[in-house]
Amino acid sequence: MRSFKLLFALILFVPGFSFAQVVSLEGDKSVSYIQYVIRHPLHTVKAINKEPKFIIDFDVKQKKILRAEAVAEVVKFNSGNSNRDSHAMEAVEALKYPLVSFKSSEISLGSEDIVVKGFLTFHGKTKEIEMRGSAKFEGNALVVEGGFKVSLTEFGVKRPSLFFIPAEDTLKIYIFAKFNLPE
Repeated sequence: MRSFKLLFALILFVPGFSFAQVVSLEGDKSVSYIQYVIRHPLHTVKAINKEPKFIIDFDVKQKKILRAEAVAEVVKFNSGNSNRDSHAMEAVEALKYPLVSFKSSEISLGSEDIVVKGFLTFHGKTKEIEMRGSAKFEGNALVVEGGFKVSLTEFGVKRPSLFFIPAEDTLKIYIFAKFNLPE
């Protein structure tokens, strides 16, 4: 016990030593979103989910993201066309696989660039992905924007078709997340 007290006293009085202040922050639901874009020879479809849940563990002193997670309900993606959205929900088997989620494994943050590696779970399968984007401090907030691509067939999703012509296999994902920092 005596050695613990001595160690604790040394830590408190060593110049320059400080404990990390890590806080868990949730994305601002009023502005954060996930969007997907898929191309078909006849048109491009964009659908947005304005209700994702973004969570980061943030080191306040180092201004660094330590961990990131995201979860979204697939039925909340809206393209503005209810028939198209209904067909998309059938393609991704939304009743069987209602959520898409992501958990980071590595985060590299430059001056404004960010690379987030991690595991995306979609349609019951988990694959490693890499998102590239930007992370900027705007006032008392951190704004993260980025994107990545996924192959529908790699996740076991049958490509939607129109007039018997399938859409491209690539689904482009864009994210926008704003985190209000503690004062």
